[in-house]
Amino acid sequence: MRFWPRRAGGQLALLLILVLVAAQIITIAILAGERQGALRSASLEHVLERIADAYTLLDTTDPGRQERILRALSSSSLHLSIDPAPHLPADEASVMTRQLATELGLTGEQIRSAMAADEAECLPGREPDGDDHEDREKHDDDDEHHDDEDRREHREDRHECPPILGVSLALSSGQWFNARAQPPAPSWLWLKATLTSVGITAVLLILTVLLAIRRILQPVNELSRAAHAFGRGEKIRIPERGPEDIREVTRAFNQMQLQVGRAQEDRERLLAALAHDLRTPITSMRLRVEMLPEGEDRDRLLDSLQEMQHLAEATLDFIRGSTTEKHRRYDLATLLESLCEDLREMGLAVDYEDSPRCVLQGQPEAVKRALRNLIENAVKYGQRADVKLEAPEKEAIITITDQGPGIPEAERDRVFQPFYRLEQSRSRDTGGAGLGLAIARTLIRGMGGEIQLDTGPEGRGLRVSVMLPISASGNPG
Repeated sequence: MRFWPRRAGGQLALLLILVLVAAQIITIAILAGERQGALRSASLEHVLERIADAYTLLDTTDPGRQERILRALSSSSLHLSIDPAPHLPADEASVMTRQLATELGLTGEQIRSAMAADEAECLPGREPDGDDHEDREKHDDDDEHHDDEDRREHREDRHECPPILGVSLALSSGQWFNARAQPPAPSWLWLKATLTSVGITAVLLILTVLLAIRRILQPVNELSRAAHAFGRGEKIRIPERGPEDIREVTRAFNQMQLQVGRAQEDRERLLAALAHDLRTPITSMRLRVEMLPEGEDRDRLLDSLQEMQHLAEATLDFIRGSTTEKHRRYDLATLLESLCEDLREMGLAVDYEDSPRCVLQGQPEAVKRALRNLIENAVKYGQRADVKLEAPEKEAIITITDQGPGIPEAERDRVFQPFYRLEQSRSRDTGGAGLGLAIARTLIRGMGGEIQLDTGPEGRGLRVSVMLPISASGNPG
């Protein structure tokens, strides 16, 4: 499975998501520490205020009514009681002691406070001891008991040790007011709201970036399509749009097409003049030799002149590989069937397997010329040629198989070189200038295709595969 996108737009979007997630995690971690600390301080202040208010009320109330007030003020998180002795043996939280002393006007000996995590509360499955259970039955009603059990189960699920605040205050009656409180844990609802806000922001930001990337990369996609078309011999001028750097690339590509086109036109004019200049002296020499008396020398000269003319024509055909034929839509299956029929009428052993319709965009005459060279070579060196056409999704594949001696694997790249011929069955004695395969590959590559040589079926003969691209405007029918 690929997690890294292949396209530039997907890569930029993924990088943006990763950076955004990392930044938000760091921000939330910082805010969580500060916010939770602030909320704990606020909760502690609130608990101390409740304890101070309860102490003031109980210290000024008749003893007969104190029990009712204790039940009213106590809750699942705040346990209040009046006892003969303080629950805390000594003062352990001097800061809270000073705060209560200032607020209530008591001396240090009359106040004891402590803040610590009650590790016993963290033990899973811990049952309350007898004293605590009796106190709850005395001070809590059934609803408060259920709330306490729910709170305990929640703590056990989280495996947290809640901070416990203990306060002992001396009453004017000589008894002690004992308070045991657990400040409420800070709420994490803010985190849910923050994550929701971050998610909405991320979605909007990613959509905006994707739209911007698509708009920026649209000229690049057009440039890619034009480059593929230029590789097939087509010339498409791309409008200059998008950011300035992409405009510069488009401008350079258009200029390159113009320069290549001019160079190709100059070469074609030069080739036309060269062809005329070569044919004229060869024709003149041929006429002079034909006027000589018949004999072995005359025949040898005529054969030499014929070979020179054939070599000159073949060389010009190779140099003229990128033909000036216009690109148009054509049916490759019909073209191939017509070519094989023409070669059969000439007496060549060619067998063509009927194929479905395959419409391409390109230069049909150049394709016909290249395939003709390949089929004639197959018949010349392999007695017969079996031709087959297949059309997968992205390319058309023409397979030409013969029954000859084949080509050694080490020689399969060299045979495409101009004037290169094998010394065995495909030697000078069988004719040819060694340009058939070179011309065919030049024409096929000029349309974005490729030629591949392999061993024939059952390890005999040669199989030539010609791959031609199927463009968006030329899908197989």
